[in-house]
Amino acid sequence: MPVPQARFTELLEDIEPSQTTKTRASGGHNGIREHLRTHSSFKDRYVTSFLSGSYARSTSIRPRTTADGVERPDVDIIIVTNFSTSDHPDDVLKEVCRALEDGGNGYAVERINKRSVRVETWQAEMDIVPVVSTWNGYMIPDRDTGTWKFTNPPVHTSWSAEQNQKFDGRFKPLVKLFKWWRRMNPSGRRPKGFVLEVLVSRHAPTAEAHYGEAFAQLLTNIYSEYAWLATNNQKPFLADPADPSNDILGKVSVAQWKDFIEKVRVYADIARRAQDAEDMEEATRQWRRVFGDRFKFTANMAKAATYGGFAAATPVAAGYTFPDAMAAPANKPRGFA
Repeated sequence: MPVPQARFTELLEDIEPSQTTKTRASGGHNGIREHLRTHSSFKDRYVTSFLSGSYARSTSIRPRTTADGVERPDVDIIIVTNFSTSDHPDDVLKEVCRALEDGGNGYAVERINKRSVRVETWQAEMDIVPVVSTWNGYMIPDRDTGTWKFTNPPVHTSWSAEQNQKFDGRFKPLVKLFKWWRRMNPSGRRPKGFVLEVLVSRHAPTAEAHYGEAFAQLLTNIYSEYAWLATNNQKPFLADPADPSNDILGKVSVAQWKDFIEKVRVYADIARRAQDAEDMEEATRQWRRVFGDRFKFTANMAKAATYGGFAAATPVAAGYTFPDAMAAPANKPRGFA
């Protein structure tokens, strides 16, 4: 007997960013964008701005708690500028840094990254990415190579929405479950983020409505597809939906990929045992190995009846069901990841 669908939707509600966190994120990124748009000198560089990353695609989960006990969302801000690709990337990023720090309401820059400038405030942790428009996308400066590289974040956002439609609204929730599993059972820093979204789009069953079954199949399908490469010390080429010539696994080392695939193998077995268990308590125990103790406990109904009470969480009627829309998240402090 599968664990009820309600346990998975409850977990999704729990790891969903709260309205408070979303409001803080909005205040943070809007403040940055307005600062650069109206800056005394940078306003002549500024063309427009938009958001990218998991925050823009609505595939974020709550962030880890920082050392000072704070949860801050991570937001990517694209600043479209009139720089030229003949400008050196290092000069461009340093100019963005100076503009951010300048003025009475300037921001303390945490660091200049390879392709962005990092700012951390009480509201959010933000990566500000300057780009230049091209006829088919954008060019982004790369300090390490001293060159400009093609990117197209809006395509990622529209692609994600299309996937969600193809999965009848289950794509983004499955991505969040995949990210949460990854956090609870890490194998290293990479792969992460958008790579996980692409893996879900390629290997999760589009027609399966029960999240437990869909997740078990996702892990099994990933392992079946890539195990032979990992065994031979290889990784696949995973095409970027915005640029098929770009491998989104480019930053993932073979060692990192092998560790990830091994983790997938182990938990594909656990998820299948959880899904196929006839005992509800055993099924719950296995799912809690997959997702951690935020996954709610479901007692066997017979045992609950013996004590004259109810199960810790009452199962739904037999058969897999999926609500038309996710329930609104509870008002708890939550964020992004």
